[in-house]
Amino acid sequence: MVSFSAFRQARRLFALGIGAVSLLSGCSSEAPPSNPDTGPKMPEGGLLDYPVDAIGPFRVGYRSFLHTYQPKGVEGPREIRINLWYPTLDEEGTPPVYLNVFPDDDVFEDASVAPPMEAAGYPVHLHSHGYSGFGGTSSDMMHWFASHGWVAVAPDHKGNTLPEHEDTVPLAISFLRSMDLTASLDALEALPAEDPLAGKCRTDEVLLSGHSFGGRTAWASGGAAYDLAAIQAMCDDGTKFSEPCTPEQIAVFGEGLGDARVKAGIPMASGVGDEEPGWFGFDGYDPVKKPYMQMSGSLDPVGAENVFARVTSIDFTWLDFEGGCHQLFALGGCQEFESYEGWRLVNTYAFAFARRHILGDTSDKVQKLLDGTEVLSPKVKFQHK
Repeated sequence: MVSFSAFRQARRLFALGIGAVSLLSGCSSEAPPSNPDTGPKMPEGGLLDYPVDAIGPFRVGYRSFLHTYQPKGVEGPREIRINLWYPTLDEEGTPPVYLNVFPDDDVFEDASVAPPMEAAGYPVHLHSHGYSGFGGTSSDMMHWFASHGWVAVAPDHKGNTLPEHEDTVPLAISFLRSMDLTASLDALEALPAEDPLAGKCRTDEVLLSGHSFGGRTAWASGGAAYDLAAIQAMCDDGTKFSEPCTPEQIAVFGEGLGDARVKAGIPMASGVGDEEPGWFGFDGYDPVKKPYMQMSGSLDPVGAENVFARVTSIDFTWLDFEGGCHQLFALGGCQEFESYEGWRLVNTYAFAFARRHILGDTSDKVQKLLDGTEVLSPKVKFQHK
């Protein structure tokens, strides 16, 4: 983890970087134009009318709430905090402070909700944080999407957050994380009628991303097939988990954790060992049967190359960022990669991928970014199969 001061400094750099990116792309990062009589106006056009490589036309609001559901494989209900980022026309507000430690000066807490840009409602980006993380660790990506009229959703995975840090966790955390994601979509669909987002979130076709442990969660929730023998071997090892495994828990993995609402996935900073089967074995990735874009940093040897080698039949892209560290896709602070530059590149590629596979964007810019014809930086190594 980076320190509070490093995080705050990185946020400031990113704020400066937004202006530079906007000038280069011809899109301003300033607030939507206002009218002294009617207040801020809705941006003109639709979801695909703004540059994919710049912050969108909205300011960003944030809220969180507690949600209780009953997961499989454990006794009793589970309560999680669900974090939401969404478009707003508000021009000022109070920034949230995630975990009462990490401020986000680019976002307004409990801001009003801007109307959706299209009658179909807000497209949805679902995210899973890393080991001992929290929903706001990749808030820059959430901000980017929300500024373009999306609703971004990231639960805090109870039992595996920063305040609860432990070196090992129970086996159940590995399936509870995916269940948290499914429960988050269910909660969006069940918002009370008076909620401004009620009935307006397009949860039928969702983009899913995940950082580190969340990258594995992104594969699982997309429909990857678990290797039960490999999981049993981890349990038999006796040191992998904080509690003994049970046959009932292993059976949950056998049922699969995929959510049909996930239409495309972006695992970041995750992988598998060279010869080890890992959680999905040697052929468990292809069952997702949907496009995936894997991102990694060259200074973070997580085994992303091994995942790329094992995938054989899906639309699969791998972006490796030269000089990128593990936190390039979350809090930033890499020694050889400026945070604002890293966030700009990661967010642009992720957003282009989302526009193509969730919104059907076939524009020239998006096509070139996703087929490698246009590379945004010499630091980006692009591979596709």
